[in-house]
Amino acid sequence: MVSRYLFRYFVLVFWLNTIICGQKHLGAIRDIKYSGISNNRMVIAYRGSGRVYIMEHGSLREFGDTNWMQQDRKYGNNDCWYAEFPLIPFPAKIRIVGDTRPYTGRNTLRKPAVESWTYVNIGAGGQIVHQNINNNNRLEL
Repeated sequence: MVSRYLFRYFVLVFWLNTIICGQKHLGAIRDIKYSGISNNRMVIAYRGSGRVYIMEHGSLREFGDTNWMQQDRKYGNNDCWYAEFPLIPFPAKIRIVGDTRPYTGRNTLRKPAVESWTYVNIGAGGQIVHQNINNNNRLEL
């Protein structure tokens, strides 16, 4: 009996925490931002349901050795997801593109006709020279 109420309490706390802390996991991929280099990894921050990839380096795969809690501890809880990629030769001009994961349920999400993207000009030391963030929220009908 007590465990059932305790379970309901934890579910309620988790639900309230999700509402209060933000909606980083809901909606199409948006707000893609190259954050820099950390621990010999390129760090990219974004919001939404799905993943991001680097257009010019399509074979480059995201590291999958850390979960969201470890990444929030490393980079701060900024109400976003973090993608960590292997380093590429610098200087470079890259385009980071979102890949929204459509889902159905209480908050149905369709894949956008055009995904959000970001152009980044990266200097020789891995620093941002110029960044142009393009969010596209038009949905395919």
